[in-house]
Amino acid sequence: MYLPIGLICCAAAFFCSLPAQTQNQTPTIRVNVDLVSVNVRVTDKQNRDVPELSAGDFDLLEDGRKQKIAFFDTNKEPITLSMLVDSSSSMGNGGKLEAAQAMFGELLGSLRPEVDVSVLQFTDHVESFEKVTREQLKALPYRATAESGGTALYDALASALCHLREAKNLRQAIVVFTDGADQHSRIKLQQLIRLVRRSRAQLFMIGFFQEPEYSVDKESGAKVTLVTGKEIDNPLIVFERLARESGAEAFFPTDRKSFNQVIREISNILQAQYTLAYYPQGHANSVRRIQVKVHRSGVKVRSREAIGFENGAPEEIQFDVRSCQVSAKAYPFPYESRLTQDGVTYTYEEDFLDPGTGWPNRAGSRYTANGYELSYEPPKPGDDKHFIMNNPVGVGALAAYGPWWSDFRASVVIDAGWAKMRAPSRLSSMKAKRVFEDSSAGLVFRVEGAGYYAFLLKTSAQRYEADDLSFELVKGTYGEPAEQPVIPWAGVSAEQVQKGIAAGIKLTVECKGDQITLFVDDAQVGQVRDSTHHVGYIGFMSLGTGHVWFKNLQVEGTP
Repeated sequence: MYLPIGLICCAAAFFCSLPAQTQNQTPTIRVNVDLVSVNVRVTDKQNRDVPELSAGDFDLLEDGRKQKIAFFDTNKEPITLSMLVDSSSSMGNGGKLEAAQAMFGELLGSLRPEVDVSVLQFTDHVESFEKVTREQLKALPYRATAESGGTALYDALASALCHLREAKNLRQAIVVFTDGADQHSRIKLQQLIRLVRRSRAQLFMIGFFQEPEYSVDKESGAKVTLVTGKEIDNPLIVFERLARESGAEAFFPTDRKSFNQVIREISNILQAQYTLAYYPQGHANSVRRIQVKVHRSGVKVRSREAIGFENGAPEEIQFDVRSCQVSAKAYPFPYESRLTQDGVTYTYEEDFLDPGTGWPNRAGSRYTANGYELSYEPPKPGDDKHFIMNNPVGVGALAAYGPWWSDFRASVVIDAGWAKMRAPSRLSSMKAKRVFEDSSAGLVFRVEGAGYYAFLLKTSAQRYEADDLSFELVKGTYGEPAEQPVIPWAGVSAEQVQKGIAAGIKLTVECKGDQITLFVDDAQVGQVRDSTHHVGYIGFMSLGTGHVWFKNLQVEGTP
């Protein structure tokens, strides 16, 4: 469910070279600089482009020092254009992929015939990279990946920059179309920004965000915390930052009409820019600030703000030598240390003894000696909603992490002490009764961009005993006021849980296609078919309880 330049000179503005590698080594991008070029857009007070300026109308400063303009061009150089298309499952809704294809076609039609074009499709990883002609772009099938694991935007951008090292044209642009925030990249934002600064590509970001995601992001700071416990970069801030760093712009269209306006604006920018180039003077700064001034009153000047240099300490991002994908070996996810593979089957085991394995570790969820803890904390006024994928799901605690799973068998042990927990002493007896009537805890699974399933247990509000258990299977849809029961509350007999009660209550879920089978202490308690959610995270939920501890998570199946 989220890059400077042209020039006609034998010396390259930027060029990327890879050291010799053996077959099993991973290549590293290293950027060297001879002649630096900067794309510049000049507009008047009505935001109209100002044409027919000459080199004498510009001053170019690096770290405040005026530079001699060695090359000046009025946008006659051809462009290498890379289209990045998010093809995660959410992009299949509302005709977004079709709109992206139409937008790209219109953009190409407005540019010079000699433009070089490539298309990179991505989800939680890079799906494909293709060099295409104008005609091939029109026929290229953009399809949403139904079982995608979300958005790895930073990795996809880095991969596109890796591919651009082989571009023939020195003037380059990347256009990104996505409806998601980055949640699955191996590299961090600051690593990507350093790579952008050392590139010569302009990055045009197009983010199609719907309510309530857009409102939540707009009201948030630099970080947004999801109900899973994961903290992500605010996509609105990120998109603006990446565009600004590269001397381009970010756009947030809401419908087809605004889509068309965005493409016309990008086309106008690419056709109206001036290119200035200079030879940098050597000094110690690895990042040098760029400022362009125009000898005209009442105009606005937009260009990239910084250039990155190696200066003996390069920021290295390792890529696969064949695919230009960010190296999984160099940048492993924390959960991958607990993941093993046997053919097509994967096994994931988590004992929650090492906080470095990646599960959310925030207020209300933490690693303890008893296992992974989720605790109920009464919400503060105005803070009675949590968010997953930036969508409200109500009061409670939820944590989910690890790979996305399609078909699997997952089990976890809930500490038996939860079943005998009393409501906090500060609550009145009536409030305590309501807390326990609404209290439940258990496994959540297939947690994805549209919703989730939850296999929950609760105790009797009268007896509060571990041998008086009920279970329920619900499905949640983000934006809906309440979960929908798939299997309503049903009792679990004492015989089914008594033998394992001292060590805890074991919950198991088995999913094969649309068939869901539920077990309590290895005894089957329910089976149903439901095809609402097909793939997603596995995790835990605690609603209206005191403290719940989860131990010995084991998952086997197909991510």
